[in-house]
Amino acid sequence: MAYKKLDKVFVLSDSSVNCYGFRLMTSGYQLAQYAANPIGYYMHCREEGILVRWDNLTVSNDQITGTPIINLSNERGEQTCAEIEEGFLNAASMGDIVVIEYSTDPAMMLPGQTGPTITKWTNKECSLVDIPGNENALVRLYDQHDNVINLTDLTGGNLNSLSTTGYMKKITLALTAGLLANLKWTGVGEPTEAEVGTAIQNLADKAAKYDALEVETTALKAKVNEQSTKIVELNNAKLSAAITATLEKATADGKITVALRDKLAKDYATNPEGLADLVAAMPKYQSIVGKIGETTAENLAWASWDDYEKNDVTGKKLAALKANNPTEYQRLYDAKFKKD
Repeated sequence: MAYKKLDKVFVLSDSSVNCYGFRLMTSGYQLAQYAANPIGYYMHCREEGILVRWDNLTVSNDQITGTPIINLSNERGEQTCAEIEEGFLNAASMGDIVVIEYSTDPAMMLPGQTGPTITKWTNKECSLVDIPGNENALVRLYDQHDNVINLTDLTGGNLNSLSTTGYMKKITLALTAGLLANLKWTGVGEPTEAEVGTAIQNLADKAAKYDALEVETTALKAKVNEQSTKIVELNNAKLSAAITATLEKATADGKITVALRDKLAKDYATNPEGLADLVAAMPKYQSIVGKIGETTAENLAWASWDDYEKNDVTGKKLAALKANNPTEYQRLYDAKFKKD
């Protein structure tokens, strides 16, 4: 982008009364905010594009000054440079002023002043103009939230005190226009204060119902959680009882040991059906002594004659061995009574 720096200092503002009847206190100027983007137009006409960027912004001797850098890409750029260099264009004007604090104290007013004294402020742009404070160039005032305000709205000493003024009514209407749209407002044109009030009241009523419903929902959730806890506890008790009964019976039947019982209780804590199936498939435990006491020849095939006399006092098992397995009987007899 082509541009040209001009070696001429412009007074952008001072604390004098402007043509609108108010004045901007130089001591309250927030330079840093504007210095972040120090642009300007010609005669405050934003639609014609940026014409100037201010350099060397300075606050001194009750004046705000700066030197212009002209945008030659703007249609009016070359002409503006010529007018400044030849002394035809010598003035600048603050535009889109953001009012932060102000006063209507008569002690702060100068002769000819009819509006407030802006004690803390900044601006969004500063234009080159043919006459400072040109009444044909609309100078707009804003609050810190970018809402447009009028001089007639500035009746107190603090912007926060405007809740009963026309300014705040305008702000309310602007803020609630979108609100009414969300509430499917079917009116025509800009909503009236009554319509705004109704919309806000409807919202308040809905908010109150929502709060009450939220309380009921919270109570219902607590009751559901309580019932759920009781059901879980009951189910756990039933599971524990079923598991305990199965393991006690298995222990009594001689199917499992105490150590195995405790392990199965842990492994099948939530699966009583699986535990029952496992235990049902287990054979009953039988001791070696019981097996020795059986009269089958197979269980006694390797016993000695002395074993028979020791464990078979009635002689029935020895007689059974002789009848069922005479060969084994003869071997044991010979081993006992025949000596070489």
